[in-house]
Amino acid sequence: GELMLKYKIDVGNELEKAGINMYIAKTTKILSQDTLKKIKNGDTNIALESLNRICAILNMQPEDLILYEDNAEEKERLFKNFPR
Repeated sequence: GELMLKYKIDVGNELEKAGINMYIAKTTKILSQDTLKKIKNGDTNIALESLNRICAILNMQPEDLILYEDNAEEKERLFKNFPR
């Protein structure tokens, strides 16, 4: 299934511009290397704590970073065991 949450901007690139790279992530623990890898791969399955930190680093709101895109196929998968 296609994730319905997508990054609106290149968050990895924005973090790099703000001075956050793998080395800084590893040495400061401001973001985990795993989280940074996910972001660079376009994977939005990150913890809200990580999103909170990214918003603080980039001085942005969550909606500046992430877009919810409706997807009928994914909704079907999500709700298949949900009685309605």
